[in-house]
This record gives sequence, C-alpha cells and structure tokens, in this order.
Amino acid sequence: MRILRGLTVNGTGTVSGELVAIKTPISFLGDVDGVKGVVKVGNSEVNIAGKVLAIPYSTGSTVGPYVMYQLSKYGKAPLAILSTKPDTLMLIGAVMANIPLMVNLPGEILNYGGCPVEVRFNESTVLIPDQCETSHATA
Repeated sequence: MRILRGLTVNGTGTVSGELVAIKTPISFLGDVDGVKGVVKVGNSEVNIAGKVLAIPYSTGSTVGPYVMYQLSKYGKAPLAILSTKPDTLMLIGAVMANIPLMVNLPGEILNYGGCPVEVRFNESTVLIPDQCETSHATA
C-alpha cells in the first residue's frame, strides 16, 4: 500500500472511491457545472460526483465557493477534494458545502487517476493499493 501524506483542513473519518485526477488548476466558477457535477477539461466533461477529486489547486473568482455549494445542494459533490497546494477560496467552498478537503499532498497524487483510493482525514493520509500503477491523470 502506498501512503501519501497531506494536511486535512475539512473533514473527519474515511472515504473510499475512484480518484479523478486533473493535472491543471480548475476554476470552480468557469470549469465546474454545479448542477451536473462535471468539470470541463478541454472539449470534454469529467464526472466528479461521488468520486475523489485531485487537483493541483483552484483559480478564479469569489463565486467559486458558491459553485461548490451548488454541487452539494444538487447531490453532485465529490466525496472529497485533494489538492497539492492550499487555496483560500477552495477552503471556504469546502466548508460551505461540507466537502472534505485535504491539501499539501505531493504532486504524485495527480498520477493515480482511475485508481481506487482510501482517504483517511483523521490521519491526513491517502492510501493507494500496490496494484494501482502510476497512470495518466484522468484529464
């Protein structure tokens, strides 16, 4: 089992799910559809509803936290958000929407798109099965 360490800033307990890894920063206002639960990446849409979302960090306006809240309101929120770099607006949105958030993870997390992961918020760790090889990011 590979263990990556981060810093839990919102959430407790454990969640397990498929990792959706997006290697480029996203704007919750411009790239995320809060009603459908998808992230626009290039010409495609990536479903994040009920999955573990990994991104380097978010960009964009102060409306981003409201889009995160919209994800939660419509039942389309990710199980958790994992980030390599802390971001104030993402933190505010995660708290508003009650989406667990872990930051300061190594960039390596973005290489495991499609893998099943277990996120332990009380320990600030992400567990990746040994059989899960480093892959390309989901998007």
